[in-house]
Amino acid sequence: MLTVADRDALAGLAPLLRRAVGLDPRSLARFRLGGAVATGLVRLPFDVLVSRTVHVTPRDDTVDVAVRAADTIAWLDGETTEPPAPHDAEWRTGLPPAGGWRRLESVPDSVVRPLVRSGAQTLADAAAREGVPGARPRSEVADALLDSTVLTVTDDAGVSADVSLRALSALTRMDFLPRGGRIFVDTAGRWVRVVAEYGTVYLERPGSGLLLR
Repeated sequence: MLTVADRDALAGLAPLLRRAVGLDPRSLARFRLGGAVATGLVRLPFDVLVSRTVHVTPRDDTVDVAVRAADTIAWLDGETTEPPAPHDAEWRTGLPPAGGWRRLESVPDSVVRPLVRSGAQTLADAAAREGVPGARPRSEVADALLDSTVLTVTDDAGVSADVSLRALSALTRMDFLPRGGRIFVDTAGRWVRVVAEYGTVYLERPGSGLLLR
């Protein structure tokens, strides 16, 4: 459970929360505080798990709690005096491992953004073919396009990972990747993560159980 003493630790996560609430006002955020870091995780409405980690004043205890992102913003902004109430029972998303990650490759922003733009154009073209220009295509068509692999990376040992259009689109929509920056693709067991300067996108490999597409 969060306390008033945790407010300063969570202040650095406010940009993540504001963007998440902008996409879905009902967003849940899961906070994990311990040692010298605070991490916020949010499941976006288009089925992507994202996170941001900030360094904080070291602490001896740990906190792991799910709360309403909007309630947290109101608390951080001083609109309410009480910390947000726990909603742990509503958190049904799997969590990536805390360690054991293997870095496969880094990719520059100049490669990532054209992939996202091309994907957005493909979605627009699909909608236009269905007679709804300017809108989204049918959900099954949109899901197939968003789940398509647009980037595959492989390290020197031959370990590879696929990155979907959905993951890269989430990365740019959340403003995790600054202009001129780079992404880093890591893997740990069934999980893949795409790390940028201001946040991370997680996904699970297809056929690995709970799928975060």
